[in-house]
Amino acid sequence: MASVFQRWFSASPTVRETIADKIGESKLRALRITSKDLPAFRFPDLYNAIEWHTSDVGPIDTIPTEQDNVDLNSALHDRLNNWAQKPVKQSRMIGWSVGPTEERNLPIDQLWIAGSRNSPTVLRLSHNAYAMQARLEVAHADAAEAARILQRLIDRSVSHSIYRGQVIELAFVTGTKDEYGDVEQPEHLRLLFKQLEPVGEKDIVIDDDVRSVLIRNIVDLHQRRDVLKANGVPVRRGVLLYGPPGTGKTYACRYVFAKLPGVTRIAVTGTALTQVTQIFNLARLYQPSLVLLEDVDLVFASRDINLYSSVLGELLDQMDGLRPYEDIGFLLTTNSIERMEAAIKDRPGRVGQCIHFGPPKSELRRRYLAHYLRDYARDEVDFEALVTMSEDATQAFLKEWVHRAVQVATERLDGPDEKARLCTDDFSHAIDEMKRFAEGSTGRIIGFVRPS
Repeated sequence: MASVFQRWFSASPTVRETIADKIGESKLRALRITSKDLPAFRFPDLYNAIEWHTSDVGPIDTIPTEQDNVDLNSALHDRLNNWAQKPVKQSRMIGWSVGPTEERNLPIDQLWIAGSRNSPTVLRLSHNAYAMQARLEVAHADAAEAARILQRLIDRSVSHSIYRGQVIELAFVTGTKDEYGDVEQPEHLRLLFKQLEPVGEKDIVIDDDVRSVLIRNIVDLHQRRDVLKANGVPVRRGVLLYGPPGTGKTYACRYVFAKLPGVTRIAVTGTALTQVTQIFNLARLYQPSLVLLEDVDLVFASRDINLYSSVLGELLDQMDGLRPYEDIGFLLTTNSIERMEAAIKDRPGRVGQCIHFGPPKSELRRRYLAHYLRDYARDEVDFEALVTMSEDATQAFLKEWVHRAVQVATERLDGPDEKARLCTDDFSHAIDEMKRFAEGSTGRIIGFVRPS
């Protein structure tokens, strides 16, 4: 039976035999290996860094392989019996998002031989789907040189990351277990490209005072960071947006994001808010960065009612640990500022500016309505009547109100190609319907801060 295995493997050389054939047995025995495990989301960046390195120092060969849990040191130096050695085989491919709309298929386990034949380097990059890790391994005759190359690859993967300058979302994925309770997939964090429609100057309707405060406390800190640093102004600052739902906080965040195309913008919400260390690690890794923490009262509420007290303490420690020179800003939103922990919102070193978002006043409502109606026939609409009818309405209500009025107006059309012409009665009908079942506090649900 052993001879059958030997004949089968002789046609499929092992990793060790393949590399020995490329660089020679003596040089293979001299190789010293150093390695680093990194989060899985960094796999495409590491792959790109290796391709850059091999093109720079000169490639010798590329070897697809898939050695499962066998590390490079074992594959090269362990003296296993021939039947136990794993042969080189074509690696499986996996799709990676490398941009908001771009995906690239990469092998989950691959070897590169680079440099000169007199002083070769063997590199390996593999993906562990269970641990959600990327393992980078570098082998060189000089252990110090192997460590230097490893660090060079890691530095390159950060400086030229596919995530740098993008809008990304930190998502927390819960673990899974089989029917016996054994872990099939541990809980882990995923980094996703977040596609947001940019909100530009022509798209935003916002109070002028709010706009100027947002620009000074977020945009200006990033755009003029060098000048501000030279004058002793820290470029890290926290800004808290608070107010009832539907008053434009998220829209304002998208507006700020659009004005910072060169900054890595990291959006965090839901259970991912509890992963404080990972959030700050990402912010430091890809700075200059702006971190958006949405609905922070869900996790960082007052200590008296907080179910995540340890997470709150970690957030305070991380905020205090930021250095003045670190290019990291924070944008927080909450619908319930009264629930927020005072140590966050009342401490200038952590949050330096609070901005209230309430229902728009009459002039701003007029601008909102004109903005939402800009593409419709509205000659028969009395804007002043609409402004009066919508007192205490939120921005979200105004947008929905326009859509409902247009729907009412289309009921008069004779065919699908005919365009609706709006009149004031359409809005009266729409608002009566939208408020018909609003009683007591339920008026808030449909977008009025003070139900009428």
